[in-house]
Amino acid sequence: MKKPRIDISLLADSDRQRLVQRAAVLLVCLISFALAFLCMKRFGFYSTDYSPDEGHYIDMARRLLSDHVYSYWGEGPDAYTPYGYPVFLAVGMAIFGSDLNGLLCLKIVHCVLIAATVLLTYLLGKMLTGKFSVGFIACFLIAFNPSYYFYGTKLLTEPLYFFYMLLFFLTFLWANQGDKPWRYTLSGALFALAMMVRPLIVVILPFVFLPSLVRNWKKWRAFLTPLLLFLAGFVAVCLPWWIRNLVTLHQFIPLATQTNPIYAGLSPALSGLPESIYAGPAPDLTGLADPGSFSGNLKLMLQLFLDDPVGMTYWMTFGKFYIIFMQDVGTQFNALVTFIWNVNVYVGLFGALRALFTRRWWGLALVFWVYLAASFLFVPVIRYALQYLPFMAIFAGDLLVCAFTHRDEPLSQL
Repeated sequence: MKKPRIDISLLADSDRQRLVQRAAVLLVCLISFALAFLCMKRFGFYSTDYSPDEGHYIDMARRLLSDHVYSYWGEGPDAYTPYGYPVFLAVGMAIFGSDLNGLLCLKIVHCVLIAATVLLTYLLGKMLTGKFSVGFIACFLIAFNPSYYFYGTKLLTEPLYFFYMLLFFLTFLWANQGDKPWRYTLSGALFALAMMVRPLIVVILPFVFLPSLVRNWKKWRAFLTPLLLFLAGFVAVCLPWWIRNLVTLHQFIPLATQTNPIYAGLSPALSGLPESIYAGPAPDLTGLADPGSFSGNLKLMLQLFLDDPVGMTYWMTFGKFYIIFMQDVGTQFNALVTFIWNVNVYVGLFGALRALFTRRWWGLALVFWVYLAASFLFVPVIRYALQYLPFMAIFAGDLLVCAFTHRDEPLSQL
């Protein structure tokens, strides 16, 4: 019996166009998975050349399975890092095994997550603007950025975080565009999952509902109902971690106790970066000790600003921006990759700046800029740029489409 075939010529123009569009997005996602897999093969399926963070995460997951103890250092229970990624690894090891074959399977899962990141970037761009072209340009810029594949080969937080982060934004937008309140609960849970992988995203929490507050000023029920449902999902994910810390460590630890990335980000010398990597004045912190707490680091930062306002201001803005976004990625890959990176970053930033001063884009743009500014509190590394590139790609795609079609249809409100 012959299988029925779809005759594309019989489809309406709109149906044919949608079919071609979906096929194009699927092809980009498949290429993304293939590139991630090839990159993993290039750096060794069974490589044991782990970075310090990788080694700790792998040991944490194995301890969870064997000793049922959550510990970063292996010296008893702690809360040095949030539970998101170690528990993900532990679940993966329980399914695939904790040997090299099991770790290989987890790296393949990373490849799937990177391809999912490309798809979610497209969906978010398409949902925000209603334009296939914007979503496709955005996912193209992400799919052909080899930095995602390089870090995807590492057993680090990036692939899982990108997936949760973009899924949260997509779900939150979906909740705002519908009339089903439970969607806010789902988006709150996804926000908490993303936060428990990489806590930095918590800084946007006060801002995601700001557009709703402005729209529903004095309509408190319309504002508070989604907010409370969102917080219900958020608390449901965080509560087990909070209870565990209270019971085991006898203190309330909302996220984690690790603070050294803030301290290491106060000076190029503390970051372990050569002076040749940046230009301009930078503070000299020779002899200063790590306060060992979040509040202590903030006090130290304030004191350094008072002592050297020019050096600290330059380092905490342009100096870190250069390291995170402006290093010559072409030295690692090629000129085409550098071009794609530059379009993503510079056109995206210009689009995000333009969006901040528009009536309907300002809420989304404000969330992006707050999130971006928060990265300058920490030690600057190029892989931190990757969490911002999907949003820059959407801003870049929209700006390019508007420029070439001479139509300016603003993004949907978050």
